[in-house]
Amino acid sequence: MGQHQYFVQDTKLTTHLNKLPITLSTPSKASMLSLQAQRDKARCSNEQLRALTHDIVRLFGEWQLNFGNKAKAADYPVQKALLWAKVVLHLQPSAERWQQAKERSILEEWPPSSARDLLALADQDASGYPDMREAYLSAASKRYAHAVVYETARRVGFWDIKSRAEAITYQRWQQIYPKVCSEHANGASFTLPKTQRVTHQHMPMRDDSPFAATVNAFLEGFSRCDMQ
Repeated sequence: MGQHQYFVQDTKLTTHLNKLPITLSTPSKASMLSLQAQRDKARCSNEQLRALTHDIVRLFGEWQLNFGNKAKAADYPVQKALLWAKVVLHLQPSAERWQQAKERSILEEWPPSSARDLLALADQDASGYPDMREAYLSAASKRYAHAVVYETARRVGFWDIKSRAEAITYQRWQQIYPKVCSEHANGASFTLPKTQRVTHQHMPMRDDSPFAATVNAFLEGFSRCDMQ
């Protein structure tokens, strides 16, 4: 009797399950389309990443030719190009901005030290701030054409810029200068130090000055030459 009841209950459960909507076991058309869209997006993203990685590998090669010992091949493996490509894709620069950054990088004294620093090169001309390299050189000479130059020098370290190797301090400059410019553009206030200025004061020559006779003789001779 117990077995019969168990068989009846099992039959009822099977019948109930068979009546459930088919969507429980079979994906809907909408979900299938969504899944396909996700796959297409992932495939497109992978293709973009691959193409951008190849582009950066070529750029690294140009740096090695252009900068010599400042851009050793060992410092630019493919893994680094892939990482930079991921950063660039995340930042989503326009094609024009990306091209400007690559072209500008060849003109620098040192290669950029990160993907963000590379893209920052494209923003310098439009920002109105001093050129990164020129700003560094002026700071090394203790000349500050803009408050952002002085603030960057302060963060890098005045003593470091004066005493340490350029290979060290300029790399830090490349990292800090774009941040300072961005902060200033977003409202941060930086000030230049007060400089001692030499003021000119005009002191009229007195008649009893020991130089008065000499000056008068010179002026009289000059007047005679002018009249001849």
